[in-house]
Amino acid sequence: MREGFVMRIIKWIILYIVSVGVGTFVDVNILEKMDINVWLSRGIGCLVTVIIALIMHHYFFGKKTSE
Repeated sequence: MREGFVMRIIKWIILYIVSVGVGTFVDVNILEKMDINVWLSRGIGCLVTVIIALIMHHYFFGKKTSE
């Protein structure tokens, strides 16, 4: 029981770090170098963070199917 809880916490931490890292990378290194409004680039970076988090959540915490 305790090991499952610790693994779930580790998965959440990895999910947060990776999704925020990818969103920040897209915002700072790609979008802010373009000639668009800074708030638009930050909003798109936030959207990228949410999409990456949802994809990772699906793969980390999705129900496992048994064969």
